[in-house]
Amino acid sequence: MEPKRLASLDALRGIAALSIVFWHWQHFFAVGGDDAPWTRESQPLFWLFKPLYLQGWAAVDIFFCLSGFVLFWLYADQVREGRASAGRYAMARLARLYPLSLAMLLAAAVLQWLYWRQNDDFFIYQNNDVLRFVQNLFLVQAWWGVPEQSFDGPAWAVSMEVLLYIGFFVLCRLGLKAGWGSLAIALAGAAVTFFNEHLGRALMGFFIGGCAFQVWRTLRTTQSSRRVAHALGLATLAGWSGLFFFLYRSAGFLGGGEGNAGFLIGFDLVLCPVTVLWLALSESSAQRSASAPVRGLVFLGDISFSTYMIHFPLQLLLALIASTYDIEPAFFMQAWVMGAFYAVLIVLGWLSYRFFERPAQTMIRGWGAAKSQIA
Repeated sequence: MEPKRLASLDALRGIAALSIVFWHWQHFFAVGGDDAPWTRESQPLFWLFKPLYLQGWAAVDIFFCLSGFVLFWLYADQVREGRASAGRYAMARLARLYPLSLAMLLAAAVLQWLYWRQNDDFFIYQNNDVLRFVQNLFLVQAWWGVPEQSFDGPAWAVSMEVLLYIGFFVLCRLGLKAGWGSLAIALAGAAVTFFNEHLGRALMGFFIGGCAFQVWRTLRTTQSSRRVAHALGLATLAGWSGLFFFLYRSAGFLGGGEGNAGFLIGFDLVLCPVTVLWLALSESSAQRSASAPVRGLVFLGDISFSTYMIHFPLQLLLALIASTYDIEPAFFMQAWVMGAFYAVLIVLGWLSYRFFERPAQTMIRGWGAAKSQIA
């Protein structure tokens, strides 16, 4: 019997969401103004979390890979065979992303305006004009060119998700299957990365996730599934250990940030799908529920979208408070401050998921079902 949910993938999503906060912790140096001196090494527990401070931005690509795996799993056959209508599919995806995205856009817009009134400058993302607000409102801000982030900047990944959802539906209706076709698009995404980094990352991650799903579906019921899962586990451990080792050593070939196409291609086309496939195959081939530690992390997966979307507006609120009361960036470079931030973020994520995200999804999906019945 095919599982309905893979706890290990949910756990991975939750860990990825929280990893991005380390990369964005540098935002707090801006509290002191553009001319404030700062060093990456002065961030909390840098000696321990150096890889995340240097390359935590890449955790977004894990989202894309997981999204591709899950959508090919849940929707590809239904869409290709015409069993999932465009309206029902769009409503389900809209319910998943839009309510919280809209709420955080409005929150960021208000907070950025207040910050600008006080500091005559915006916090981190400077391009907060009416046109970009409209683009963010319709989640199209990252669809063309090399977009300059605005308002709740991390929402660029949500904009790319929407574009991927549309492309996925159209391609599946045209006959695309997880496998070779998905691999071809992922490889094309690698070429796109040299011209449009955000779009290239999204294409690589999402469609290589579809390839990982196809391999998982093929292998999960075979007698060799456990042996393959074991081999993938060794490969995953080696890959992540090697990456962290070279990041700790500040290896030059990993420099360049998000403009390092070589790193992105290797990370998106190899390490991410191998990790996802290992977790999925290990859990399904064991024919038992995930271990207790993994089940405990599923909670972080449930709130991952909330924590991802809320973390920058929360930073923006703290920056506004800091500029009001002349709190220096050094205050935020204390480990207990980061610990408190994570605690508050997780609580807000749970409250959002429990009392906003899920009720909004239920309402929108119910409204969509009612409309389809009337039609």
